[in-house]
Amino acid sequence: MTDRVLEVNDLCKSFGGVQAIRDLSFGVAPGEVMGLIGPNGSGKSTTVNALAGVFPATSGQIMLGGAPVQDMSEHARVAMGLARTFQTASNFAEFTVREQVMLGGAVTLKAHPLASVFGLGHHAREEDALRARVQDILDLTGLAPVAEQTVGTISSAQQRFLMIATALAAAPKILLLDEPAAGLVSHERKMLADTIKAIRDLGTAVLVIEHHMALIMEVCDRIVVLNFGSKIAEGTPSEIRNDRAVIDAYLGEAV
Repeated sequence: MTDRVLEVNDLCKSFGGVQAIRDLSFGVAPGEVMGLIGPNGSGKSTTVNALAGVFPATSGQIMLGGAPVQDMSEHARVAMGLARTFQTASNFAEFTVREQVMLGGAVTLKAHPLASVFGLGHHAREEDALRARVQDILDLTGLAPVAEQTVGTISSAQQRFLMIATALAAAPKILLLDEPAAGLVSHERKMLADTIKAIRDLGTAVLVIEHHMALIMEVCDRIVVLNFGSKIAEGTPSEIRNDRAVIDAYLGEAV
């Protein structure tokens, strides 16, 4: 693949004398869903945080849209097209659902803040476009029926979908989903799978970090498997479920 949205080359991260990620390389193309799996302590969370800019990589390169971003801040990476969700829901309880998703899209507005105060045309057009995009996102994530409710009154499952909607409002080139199925029951996981597929169909790349293997096998085009900070396998769901190294290290049996 030559047109990868995200490309990771020889990424390493050490904490003191502990090497959490070792020479990790992989890429994600537009409209591709990549899974990142592995046992607890394999380096998944460290990888996500290094990609998002929570902490600097020790060495290696992270390319976003063909540009190196490993030395950029979290905010700069969002502006470059990388958005993420978190394992624990992180929302604004006093906002309405629509207001929070609108806030997520504020990074895409280019007009000067004073343009909003004086109601200048360019800002008004930008806001109209953002409102339309937010409505599409609310529809896609199943949140339209609760759009005017305050975030603190919606269910925990809806709050997980709200994190996805808020990240999508930033119009990312790639979306990092960190344990999106945590706490979801069967029918909610089906909704999540459908949502991830719909995001892929829009041309947005998705990197999913998840323990729920049925979800991973259903939605991912390719999967990277980590163990002790190193990549031990990469391939299609069919290849991964039958990979002996993956079975021995993580799955326990073919799935």
